[in-house]
Amino acid sequence: MKFYFILFLFVPQILLSFCYEPSPPWSKPSKPMVPWCVDEWTNTHTCSDWEIDNYNYEVQNYNYEVQNYVYDLQNYLYEAEDYVNCEINSLNY
Repeated sequence: MKFYFILFLFVPQILLSFCYEPSPPWSKPSKPMVPWCVDEWTNTHTCSDWEIDNYNYEVQNYNYEVQNYVYDLQNYLYEAEDYVNCEINSLNY
């Protein structure tokens, strides 16, 4: 019975000393490939409207993924800061 009481006294301190190590975002977004019908040297194309529209959609999707990646990186930075502060505080006990 005394063992459980002693354990109960130290459990909150043990739980407070645990620091969660953040993990970085999984992967960077990949840029869409320029369609084969676009001549980048002369800035002309022989693409159909469907190919151009599809490429524009892929670019918009890429921009959305980049924004999400930046948001994930910012969250990772905040979580890393919290982790560092937790480790520093755990040294004080």
